[in-house]
Amino acid sequence: MPRTIDHEERRQRIGEAVWRIVLREGVGAVSLRTVAAEAELVLGSLRHSFPTKDALLAFAMELAHERAAARVGRHAGVRDPWRRARAALHEVMPLDDERRVEMRVHLALMAESPAHERLAELAGAAHDAIRGLCLEALTVLRDAGLVRADLDLRRATTTLHALVDGLALHAMRDPRQRRAVVRALDEHLSSLR
Repeated sequence: MPRTIDHEERRQRIGEAVWRIVLREGVGAVSLRTVAAEAELVLGSLRHSFPTKDALLAFAMELAHERAAARVGRHAGVRDPWRRARAALHEVMPLDDERRVEMRVHLALMAESPAHERLAELAGAAHDAIRGLCLEALTVLRDAGLVRADLDLRRATTTLHALVDGLALHAMRDPRQRRAVVRALDEHLSSLR
């Protein structure tokens, strides 16, 4: 009886293989051959889904974004607007090993984006998504009366986005700063009351 292939599991395995290579050896070490070996797949099988290195790199970046978006989405049902906004913003910051790996991969691939049009598009989409998340968090807080009603959402979103990006980089550089990063975000949000 032929074995049934779980395409989603295989897809995740390939993406994670790219991530391991990027984290261990850098983006330059990624090739169809190295990814096939890392994922324990036959090269021809990998080529069927990902015919080029560019396709593999783009998929690896997409996978990081998909996972972050899924985590953010899990907080949509949180009733307390303050907790929902904070939790969603935390999901795009490297506050645990899973998010740290995703961010390291994203940053490595983003650095390659000048030479890869699809990576540049994906990096831009991620930037826009985080900005949108910041706007949504502030809107939820304003609508709940938890920040000033006269808050200029456009300017506040730009500030919050810059703060989230900067704090994320601080947490990447020194994981011991995770508590300080969370505290700084909370203090900023509290200052908008």
